[in-house]
Amino acid sequence: MRIMKYVTVVLAVFAFIYALDTISAIAAEFEEHGQDILSGNTEPGPVYHSMIATAYCLTGLTATETQARPGIAASKREWFGKTAKVYKNQDGNVGELIGEYVIEDTGGKAIRNGSVIDIWLPTEAECKQFGRKTVYVVIE
Repeated sequence: MRIMKYVTVVLAVFAFIYALDTISAIAAEFEEHGQDILSGNTEPGPVYHSMIATAYCLTGLTATETQARPGIAASKREWFGKTAKVYKNQDGNVGELIGEYVIEDTGGKAIRNGSVIDIWLPTEAECKQFGRKTVYVVIE
């Protein structure tokens, strides 16, 4: 009789662990796809990275040995050659598209680790006007 109680307790613990694992998987899926799960659409959507955007105007060659020019940005090396779609952060929501930039350069530690995207602009005045802002970035 005692063994049956132990077996019952062990089975209950395993069932509890399985239920927690299932709930965690559902929560992770909901976090990734949001309302799409509720509607039955499980197609993966874009991944929005919350980042700081800055601007630079250095001339010369980039880290990928291309000429610095409009339409490029600096970020982490793993994103070289990929396009970054940069959106305004409007009170924590994805706002208007600022622009699309090909990642061809890198920079300091914050840029290299992917927490900052540094957009190339032609003049120092434009860089100062751009400033520093929190944005959402989709890497494609």
